[in-house]
Parts: sequence; structure tokens; C-alpha cells
Amino acid sequence: MTSCVDVIVVLYHSAPYLEALFNGLARTDYPRDRWTVHFVDNSPGDGSLAEVKKQQARLAGSLPAIIIHEPGENTGFSRGNNLAWRKSIERGHEYVYLLNPDAEFENQTLSAAVAAAEVDKNIGSVQSLLVLQQNPEEINSSGNAIHFLGFGYCGGYHEQRKDVSSETKLIAYGSGAGILYRNSVMQEVGLLDETLFMYHEDLDLGWRMMLAGYHNVMAPTSVVRHRYEFSRSIQKWYWMERNRGAVVLKNYAWPTIILLSPMLLVADVALLAFAVKGGWWREKLRAMAWFFRLQTWIYIWRGRRDVARIRKVPDSLILSRFTPLIAYQEFENDVVNKIANPFWKLSFAWLKLIVRW
Repeated sequence: MTSCVDVIVVLYHSAPYLEALFNGLARTDYPRDRWTVHFVDNSPGDGSLAEVKKQQARLAGSLPAIIIHEPGENTGFSRGNNLAWRKSIERGHEYVYLLNPDAEFENQTLSAAVAAAEVDKNIGSVQSLLVLQQNPEEINSSGNAIHFLGFGYCGGYHEQRKDVSSETKLIAYGSGAGILYRNSVMQEVGLLDETLFMYHEDLDLGWRMMLAGYHNVMAPTSVVRHRYEFSRSIQKWYWMERNRGAVVLKNYAWPTIILLSPMLLVADVALLAFAVKGGWWREKLRAMAWFFRLQTWIYIWRGRRDVARIRKVPDSLILSRFTPLIAYQEFENDVVNKIANPFWKLSFAWLKLIVRW
């Protein structure tokens, strides 16, 4: 029997994107009685929910069942998705698919993702090939990379869709913009970390799945068109830097963290200088200050306890799936290419020689 899938869309000032999203839902070839779409209204009163109802009426008869969740506040990406995700698990459904509101399915997106997952029960997540909605022949992400200091970025950004191999490939983690998760694995490793609120929550979940012995893959025949634009919002830097540190401290073994500490310090000093130049030094200092709170270390201790419970894979294997390079066009410059990347490459080689746990 065809597996049941719950697609979750968290709304936040999303009205302008929903016509394209609904067009994608209507064209999906997955059996209509085997999937449901959940909309979580994270910005009540902004018109997103009204637009959902308008599009639902426009395409009546062409859509799967739709369930609307109204938490009454902005719960963040993590808690918003988890709210509907728990309902999926309660219903005994096999998969959840997280979909950004500014994205749309191609016709085989869901069926190809499920087919890729069902090849191997050790596959915990299947990211779709994300292409740019503005130019569907150009890649947004062909699978995301994890730098060994906790940075995450889109793989294959701005490369050509025609050059992507047709084979499903192993990746470090999948983008939360368009990704299928196996619910049985989630019951083992836990859902998205709600303390992270937004940014790095998909990276953290992908890392935890690898620690538990599961694989993250990208299925190139499952395609999502994503209206992606690199955000230069100053506010996002607080969440990115705070959450990067949290994920590193939760998921690495203590001996690895001790070895990494000089490199983490170098990275923080360099990022602070970058923040001063970029005008977001206040956000960087706020992120650093977060680690001087007792509640932060209680949260990290609890997270480490949860990771210890599920860990089956040593850091030596995890490091083999990470990268020492920042290979993302939005950050490419002479300092990164000629100084930072060679330094990180050398440091990473040294780290992998030492780490045997």
C-alpha cells in the first residue's frame, strides 16, 4: 500500500507565494487519498490564512485534504513544524514532508522522494533537488554541506540542473525548504529543536540522524522550485551564530570539542571582525552573551544527554561527512578562498588524524 505523507507548510507573511505553492500541490501525482497538507499560521492576521482559503476554493477537487493549525503566535520554524508533525506521528503516517511557503512541487516531487526513502530503511531523510523558482534550470541546493565548525550552506548553488547526476546521493543534511522525513526515525531521534527557533534546526536534525546511524540523501528526480534569495537581514545573524554554537556543543563528543576549541576561538574572532565590518556586531555579541546564561548550559546538557542516548556513530565517521571548505558563492572572496579555506583545510586534516572516537 502507498505510504501516507503529511506535508507541512509554516506560514509567515506568505500570501504572495501561495498561488504558486497551490499550483504545485494540485499538479502532484501522488495518490490524493494518501497525503494531507497542514498549514500552520505563524503570522495571524497578515492575510496568509485568508489566501490559503482562497486558493483552496480555487482548486477545489484537485487537492488532497487540508488541515489548518492556528497557534495564535509566531512559534518559529521548529515549533510550527513540530505542532503538525506530532499529529502525523499520532495518526501513524509513515512520512512528513517539510515545504517552504515560497516553494512549489513539480508533479513527481512527492512520489520520487518516497520512492527514494523506501529503497533503504536506514534513510532518515530525502531532500528534493531544490531549483530556483526564478530560473528552474539553476540549482538552489543539491544537498547541504556542514563545515566542521558548524556552518551549513547550500551545495551546488547556482550550478546547472542538467549537470546533476540522476543518482540519489548521500549528503550531510537536507534543507528544510523541501525535505521528506521518515517518522519512525523521528520517534527515535526527536523532532526539530524548538530552542533553535529558526536557522540550523534542519542541520541539527540531520546531524542527529547521522549520529543515530541513519542516512540523509538527495533525490534528483524529486524537484522543488524554491523562490530563494540569500537573506542579508542583520537580525538573522544572531540566530545563525547562536544556533551554530549550540549545535556544535550539543552534538560533538567532549574530546572533539576540546580539540576544536582553538579553531572555534579563531573563527569567533574572525567573525566578530566580519560583523563589525558588516554592521551586525551587536547581533554577534548577543549570540556570544547567550552562552553566559545558566539556562543555556542546562539546555546544552539536556541536549547532550539526548544525543548520548541515540548515538551509534563515532565522531570520526561524522567528520568524514563534513567539509573544511566554505564553498558558497554568497561568501566567496579572496580572504575566504586564499586564507580561510586553506587554513581550515589544514586544520581539518589534523583533526581527522587525531579523532579516533
